[in-house]
Amino acid sequence: MPTRSVTSTACLLVPSLALSCELAERPQLAGARVALADASGARVVDCTAEAARYGVRAGQQLRTAAALCPSLVTIEERPAYVARIAEALLEALLTVSPLVEEAAPGTLYASLHGLDGLYPAPGAVERAILAAAPRTLQPRLGIANTRFTALVAAHCAAPGESLRVDAEDAAHFLGGRPAAWLPLDGEAIERLHRFGIETIAGFAALLAHAVEAQFGTAGRNAWLAARGLDPTPLRPRPFAPERVVEHAQNEPPLVSREAVTLTLEQLLIRALRHPRAQGRFIRSIRLRATTEDDRLWERTQMLREPSGDRARLWHTIRPLLEYAQYPGPIAHLELELGGLTAERARQPSLLDTERVRCREQMDEMVRHLKLRYGLSPMARVVEVESWSRIPERRWALMDYDP
Repeated sequence: MPTRSVTSTACLLVPSLALSCELAERPQLAGARVALADASGARVVDCTAEAARYGVRAGQQLRTAAALCPSLVTIEERPAYVARIAEALLEALLTVSPLVEEAAPGTLYASLHGLDGLYPAPGAVERAILAAAPRTLQPRLGIANTRFTALVAAHCAAPGESLRVDAEDAAHFLGGRPAAWLPLDGEAIERLHRFGIETIAGFAALLAHAVEAQFGTAGRNAWLAARGLDPTPLRPRPFAPERVVEHAQNEPPLVSREAVTLTLEQLLIRALRHPRAQGRFIRSIRLRATTEDDRLWERTQMLREPSGDRARLWHTIRPLLEYAQYPGPIAHLELELGGLTAERARQPSLLDTERVRCREQMDEMVRHLKLRYGLSPMARVVEVESWSRIPERRWALMDYDP
């Protein structure tokens, strides 16, 4: 009996997350012509398929959309609420796999390598992911050997269901899908339509060198993806550094800048008293304010040098508040101190030369970038086989991690 090929990538998908969040709270609007408006109420952010049939589309002026569809129902977007739902989806997938990538709000990938022992029964891993995700959003789950095939499988799955595609079936499964689903930009998709290529199978039938000549490296990767050989690796979110988070629920909501400033100053005092922050230095500060109607204001500040001094941290926070334009009365405030480090003091070099100062500045810059992006962006050259006649074997690049 032939063994089934191992699938290794899952895609958890909620199409049009912001609109889906609003419709989940308003089941009476199922099947209605609905448009999601931006915070200013001037433009369409997203719309249902029923509204799209009348010519409503994203980016359109709201008054134009209303003229095209007189029965259009308008809902204003709530960024803070959508951010909480996106975080809930991420946490749901992290309960099953530690390697999760959030490609976009509502589109997440996870590696399933090594989970066979935890979920040995057929369909067990699918049930675990869907059970952890918010059911009201009716998420879709696709599982395949590559991320593109998993994404297409998620698009084809029924709401609240999963679809698994084995490696040997990937090319056939992808063939009949629209070419618009390919991982190419809008201009490239439009060019494919002008060439008469409407399906993924039609794109996969092209010669590889011709595709690369027309669309470059992105076209080559899309051509491989169309054949079930997507080379794009999973880029899991780096493990979050240790942090301290303090919240303040304001009733009634804060309407003055002075009240917001005073509340955040109290949150900073509470955060520095937290046991995890005692005797530690902070590398990043994040402020988040949410209004009564779930509008979001957020700022993140990376410190050039880690500090545990309250006066210095407040000196960093205060300018962010003085020039802030809040979207409305603040109902909820959040302060996060991130990148906690055990560094307590610094001993400057006795040889205070320009070279030593440059090295210290470079080390600090690398620590700063590593905290921000999750990995060291610099490498160093090390000698490996100095005796080799092949130049590539004499030296190697290693990550520079001070």
